Amino acid sequence: MKKTLLATLISGFLVLFAVSCGSVKDMQKNHSQVRYQVSPNPLEAHGDQVIITINGNIPEGYFRKDAVVYMQPVLTWETGEVILSPMNLKGTKVEGNGKAIDRNTGGRFVYKDTVMYRQGMENAILTLNPIAYKAKAVNEANATQAEALENKDAIQLGNIKITQGINSTSNRVDIRGDLAIAPHQYAPKTTELMTADIFFTVNLADLNWNNAQNKKNDAKRAVDNMKSYIVNNSVPRQIFVNAWASPEGEESFNIGLSKKRAQTTEKLVNSILDEAIQERAKAENIKPNDIKAYIEDAKKDVVITTNAKGEDWENFLRLVEGSSLKEKNTVINVVKSQPDRIRREQEIRNMSVVFRQIEEDILPTLRRSEIAFNFTGIQKTDQEIAKMAVTNPDELTFDELMYAASLTSNYANKLSIYNSITERFGSQWEGWNNAGAVCLNLNQLDEAKRYLQTADKLSPDNAAVKNNLGLLYLALKDIPEANRYMQEAIALGNEQAQVNQSIVEIKKGNYEEAARELDGRKCIYNLALIQLLTGNTGNAIRTLDCCMDQTAEVYYLRAICYARLDDVPGLVKNLREATKQEPDYKYKAKNDIEFRRYVSNLEFQNIVNN
Repeated sequence: MKKTLLATLISGFLVLFAVSCGSVKDMQKNHSQVRYQVSPNPLEAHGDQVIITINGNIPEGYFRKDAVVYMQPVLTWETGEVILSPMNLKGTKVEGNGKAIDRNTGGRFVYKDTVMYRQGMENAILTLNPIAYKAKAVNEANATQAEALENKDAIQLGNIKITQGINSTSNRVDIRGDLAIAPHQYAPKTTELMTADIFFTVNLADLNWNNAQNKKNDAKRAVDNMKSYIVNNSVPRQIFVNAWASPEGEESFNIGLSKKRAQTTEKLVNSILDEAIQERAKAENIKPNDIKAYIEDAKKDVVITTNAKGEDWENFLRLVEGSSLKEKNTVINVVKSQPDRIRREQEIRNMSVVFRQIEEDILPTLRRSEIAFNFTGIQKTDQEIAKMAVTNPDELTFDELMYAASLTSNYANKLSIYNSITERFGSQWEGWNNAGAVCLNLNQLDEAKRYLQTADKLSPDNAAVKNNLGLLYLALKDIPEANRYMQEAIALGNEQAQVNQSIVEIKKGNYEEAARELDGRKCIYNLALIQLLTGNTGNAIRTLDCCMDQTAEVYYLRAICYARLDDVPGLVKNLREATKQEPDYKYKAKNDIEFRRYVSNLEFQNIVNN
């Protein structure tokens, strides 16, 4: 009995001695008792950074008083590795840097470090393999990893997988932003335009200067003035002839009548030209035998455009509305509400008193043709300008080239046109700015930088250029520089920069400030992202639903929203559409931490694996 008791006491003493004087090998043996917890779990990227916080809990009786534990977490993924900053834990007898852990009570520690988020980190694994060694001198807690391993009794406590995966949803911000494009100032010239109206007798198409309306409106004088202008100034380069019939009688007859009136007026135009040019020839002492050739040469570049307009109901309504007819509202309602033209005319005729007034005062003014002489030259059509901008840009003016770039939605063609502008009109900031904006859209960042910096030199305090430079530096991931340019643009009054500043704030991780920048805005992708990141998932879905362009990007973010709500049908529907538009989203979804709970779902697998 006494022997047994003595043995027990001795055994207990030995255990106590072992515990109090245990080696670092015992720390390795009992390492499973140490708890490591990462926060948040999984890790999250915010503002292109991942803040790693590890909370450690060391039990009582574990840590030797003369021991040091060197910790240096490692973040690894398929294509890369980041070795994080080191941290030392030390026993109470060890001096130097490090967090002291009491042997008797144990203790807690907090490790923090920040790494830049990189592409491919979605499945990154955070591991830790601490090195324990017995300190033999003061300040040994300052040892590096190599120095720690050089210690005679140094031992690795065991590789611990702390967490896997980084949520990178915050990086789904659309950094393209709202680019500032300098507008074109092109407009067709219409200053030198002469017009005349020629009036016809009811149901007739012959020219009659004695027609009451021709006399009342002095139509002959207007034609003579046109002829005189040609004699004393220049030949028109473009002539328009339009002819109408008054809207009574049979429609097909009126269509034919308007054609005949157009032909009559075109003959009149040619006679005006011939007579005026012949007078010019005489004034220039052209020989009689050469006058015919002179007239033909002067007319060869003149373009006459003739249109038979048929019944003129449009002007009929305008004249009735501006008349003193007592029942004009009734007439207008009949015209607007009755689609059948025959019945429309008959109902107006049934109002006999009213119709007599219309027949005397309004219809005669509608039996007419119109001549318009354009002396500024033939305006290039949009098709001609667009073609010339590519094939022969040297023949276009600055305004025409700027306008040509606005006619195409192909960014490669836009860039080609803006390049022509910078080559021919190098002192104009607009071409450089717009070329830089296009390069940003094409992700040609070096070229965008060259163009925009040139624009900035040409126009140093230009809000549009500052805005675009801000977007450029966002694309270059230089957030401080992006913020500087965007603030300058805002100070200069650029409204686009106000919206784009929200992108900067998202990249900085300032979601509430980003939301304030978008205050009052709706149906914006980045607004939906902010709402999601701040926990307003339902609002994020509604914002995405009203986005004008339902792109793959929109569908994918909406799939994430439904994943967070554990709405599998919504997730599947949107993810399927996203991958249909952009197959690359299959790979992204496979590795996205947002869908970790659904990797075994058959519908999810069917989307990402096919």
